[in-house]
Amino acid sequence: MKKIVIVATVLCLVSGLLAGCSGREQSSAQPGASGQASAGATPAQQNVSGGELKLLSENTGGKDADEMVIFCEALSEATGYKVSIEMPPADYQNVVMQKLQSGETYDLIYCTQLFYLNLISQGALVDLTEKVAQSDILSKNVVQSEWDDIAVDGKIFAGFNKKEIHKPVLVNKVHLQQAGIDYKAIEPTLDGYYNVFKTLKDSITTPDYYPLNIVLKTVNNIQPWMAAVGLKGGIVVDTDGKTYVPFATDEAAPVWDWLRKLYAEELLDPACFVDGTGEMRSRFNSASRTTSVVTDWAAYVGLHNNEAAAAGIPLTEYEVVSTAGPKTPDGSYMLTKGAASLWVIPVNAQDPEGAFKVLEYFATQEGGELLSIGIRDYDYTEDNGTYKQTEIGALHRNDHGAPIPIYKDFVHPLGLATGMEEALATGVYATIDMPTEVNKEYEEIVGNWGGQIVKGEIDTLSGLKSMRDELLARGVTQK
Repeated sequence: MKKIVIVATVLCLVSGLLAGCSGREQSSAQPGASGQASAGATPAQQNVSGGELKLLSENTGGKDADEMVIFCEALSEATGYKVSIEMPPADYQNVVMQKLQSGETYDLIYCTQLFYLNLISQGALVDLTEKVAQSDILSKNVVQSEWDDIAVDGKIFAGFNKKEIHKPVLVNKVHLQQAGIDYKAIEPTLDGYYNVFKTLKDSITTPDYYPLNIVLKTVNNIQPWMAAVGLKGGIVVDTDGKTYVPFATDEAAPVWDWLRKLYAEELLDPACFVDGTGEMRSRFNSASRTTSVVTDWAAYVGLHNNEAAAAGIPLTEYEVVSTAGPKTPDGSYMLTKGAASLWVIPVNAQDPEGAFKVLEYFATQEGGELLSIGIRDYDYTEDNGTYKQTEIGALHRNDHGAPIPIYKDFVHPLGLATGMEEALATGVYATIDMPTEVNKEYEEIVGNWGGQIVKGEIDTLSGLKSMRDELLARGVTQK
């Protein structure tokens, strides 16, 4: 992120953001009003000695208005500040813009990485570079690569909401075992996976079965296969400072040809041209099992296995495991991970020091527990180090903003789902795609021409040239 090109009209927030410095507006909203809940004075807050902190969030906190109250109480007691969290019910980014432009002040605002970059470009955020470096918690509890991902010209303007997960290759282990394949012994090349798919096709007799399924129409899960030629997904800034799409270059032709061969030999599900991720998952899950290999978020390793267990299906009949896919030409792997979800401190925050303490708390074991399994004696109980999830907590699925906390040594008190430890380990090979506001156009253009190539409707090099031409003509890339 040291060199960023934002292909967008910069959001005009500065005048409104800076206009609200005259003082904090006190909210009179009660729990349930516009998603806002304020932590009132309760016995649980006897340790609160600091001032008040006002947070604006999209997905961190309680699962409903009532739980938001006790979430705020827990966060207040942990940090020593009286915390209130406002969570707009819809259209979050526009609501944030409107609030800032009207002069409302907040100590912490949740934002996506693209929103973060836009706010930085306006000078709207507190520079946290030195404070992060001086913080034993943030400098030691968060791996450096995470900071590198959000650094802009070497500077840091945010703390983390959670650790972003990545997209490995998900594999139905039982299908491979039935075909006599050890998933850990797969040759990490396109040919190696082709041979696996051929063997699976010959072994699995399920109707409408295809070994591989991808979502080609948005090309958002073909990164592991493009790694075979060392190409990164999304829009990339070249050495000349101009943007381009690696998947549209002639260097990508071998992977497009490989996908074309898989389709021609009925190893690739033809539904890939029209299906979205939901349909892909439904074909892969324990209820269907009409495909053996997909690329998806690492969390779905655990979700698929948990879903099967809930249905009474043993691991001997269905188990999802993961791999990092083919190796890159330099012998490593190349996966993609989600763009960061962050907490920023606006320049007109009323208590930036208190806000920073919240950022530190979120990067600890205790903060990670609040953001994942939730609130003690509500989402879970604890007795001498033994945690037990409540019925309500089970419904909340270990997610109160951070299913995977940012703390590098976080130990999940309830234990990770089957396969998750292995899946998370491959995250070291994952990097984000460059955040951009033309991602929808990128997916549409690359998916359209890529689909024509894979179907054999156009030769590969001609299709790639047409792909590049349209990306340039529509202003998605600069070359």
